[in-house]
Amino acid sequence: MAMTKKTVYIRVVFLKVGEIDTVKEKYSADVFVQARWREPALDFSQHLRNTNLDNYWGPKLSVQNVIDFKKKKVLKELTYASNGVAYIVEKRKISGNFSEKLELVDFPFDRQHLNLIITSEIPSSELEFVEDKDELSTINVSCFVDVQEWSLYDYVESVPYTETKVFSQKRNVNAKFPGISVGCCAVRRAGFFVWNVIVIMTLICATSFATFAVSRKLPQNRLQLSITLMLTAVTFRLTTNANIPKISYHTRLDKFILTNMFFNWLVTAWHALITRFDYDEALQEMMDNWAFVVFLVSYGVFLVVFSIVVLITYVMRNNELQSKLQIYEEKARRLVGGDWKSTREKDHDDVVVRRRAGLSYTTPGTPSAVYPMDT
Repeated sequence: MAMTKKTVYIRVVFLKVGEIDTVKEKYSADVFVQARWREPALDFSQHLRNTNLDNYWGPKLSVQNVIDFKKKKVLKELTYASNGVAYIVEKRKISGNFSEKLELVDFPFDRQHLNLIITSEIPSSELEFVEDKDELSTINVSCFVDVQEWSLYDYVESVPYTETKVFSQKRNVNAKFPGISVGCCAVRRAGFFVWNVIVIMTLICATSFATFAVSRKLPQNRLQLSITLMLTAVTFRLTTNANIPKISYHTRLDKFILTNMFFNWLVTAWHALITRFDYDEALQEMMDNWAFVVFLVSYGVFLVVFSIVVLITYVMRNNELQSKLQIYEEKARRLVGGDWKSTREKDHDDVVVRRRAGLSYTTPGTPSAVYPMDT
């Protein structure tokens, strides 16, 4: 007789999101994970609430992307729906560091999805994960630690999937195993890189055009200034490399810096080339004037195109995030109530006030930040 596939309902609450480490591609967090599944053997048996639930079926959950954790507490309890059917609820709180592969193509104008990957040793033919439709997964944005560098969006997204594990207790190597990715979204605040890298790099490159003010009869002075600016640009390149992991592709900031360095190189090469036309001073002057105009216009066009691309990317990303936020808010109003958003905003403001005053606070959108396994 074939075994009926079990459905496990997953709910995750991000109690606190700590530092997001771009270089090491990880983030720290305190998360509450709740798994709920039907147990027909306990239906209409409210008198068995104190029974040992470890004797019954369990989904064998594991968090795949946890690197290390300071504490991990697990609690099981028996609950009953209004019609008397039984559910076993497994609750756990994990405080630790979680790995996350960061997509840095748009760095420093990037957004990152901070996911919690929940898997099981039971094949997908026997088990499936779905988002809990009765209880809302939430995130406490007020307790976000890395607020100076990131902006955390107030929604949680769940995506079920299946995968083939390289190592498993099951002997069938071709078996598929269920998983669910539950995560939130953080958008980097690009102000630091804009003012300390992009603006300064622009000024360095624009300064290279001032070398045209030096007389053409002193090419050694022109070259000296241009090469100095090139070395300054290289220093900035090394500075940005210290803020991102060693990746095999160029980020948006990399492309900007390399383009500026290329312009500096073109100006330097031109100052070396123009010395070959000393035999005709009028021709040399005309070519030098035209080179200055072409370089200046080209660099101006590059800055405009770069700004437009960044702006378009920002608008498209913001529209996508607002769409996901709207879907989440509709789901929250359906599960929690129509005044969920106003209540959450009020709770958020209260948390900020109490936090500044050094007082304790609860998690917005939840009755309390203290869960049973904390006591």
